[in-house]
Amino acid sequence: MYDATDDGMLAVRLIVGPTGVGKSAAASAIARRTHAPVVIADRIQCFTDLATTSARAGADEPGVHRAWLGDRIVSDGDYPAAEAAEALVLTVQRMAAPGWPVVIEGGSISLLAHFADHHLPRLPWRVTVTTLTRPAPDRYLTALTVRAHSMLRPTPPNTGLLDELAALWREPAQRWFTASVNGLEAALEWCAKYGLDPADPVTAQVADLPPRLVDELAQLIAERHAEHGADQERAFAELFAPPAVNAITPSAG
Repeated sequence: MYDATDDGMLAVRLIVGPTGVGKSAAASAIARRTHAPVVIADRIQCFTDLATTSARAGADEPGVHRAWLGDRIVSDGDYPAAEAAEALVLTVQRMAAPGWPVVIEGGSISLLAHFADHHLPRLPWRVTVTTLTRPAPDRYLTALTVRAHSMLRPTPPNTGLLDELAALWREPAQRWFTASVNGLEAALEWCAKYGLDPADPVTAQVADLPPRLVDELAQLIAERHAEHGADQERAFAELFAPPAVNAITPSAG
């Protein structure tokens, strides 16, 4: 049985890496082979009003049981890393079944740092880690640009990234958090450059915008995601390099 243990410890397969490098595909492949559930270690994907921006929309796959750490909306406020890490532990324990592994898939630096520092050393889990890395810079940016276009023009009935931004920007109390979210901060920069009101529903009508402006926005979103991806790669290399956490058994794949 894959990743089963003989010492009574819960077997956990942790898949971490930068945005847009295939964490979901890797986690799904393990889940299909082992019938393991997948728990998503991502704070922003808990916000249902950021489903497209966070890439939560479309993550459900046949034959794979994915669980998020909760369902929030931006008006609930930020999701503190310590609170999210505690929810991650509880969700894994809830999803666990005797003799079967659990897959954790994630890219949230603050959440995973708190999880590694404050939880893993004392948990009765046997953890193997797969750390994914970025492809060559040009390939990475191309892939992120394609993904950004899909966020701007999602498959119905999902709302687009600009639609999510417009809905949130209409509430002044939510703007500080909205501007901190990867993708949305790029869209706000783009709106400022062209004198567009982020809260105006007309701005969100991508089909009515000049293609060159949409291409520029997708490129800008991709560039910001690529910058964040570099930060994620560095952080996870430090967090999960052996023997960073005694409870972890490192794995290259």
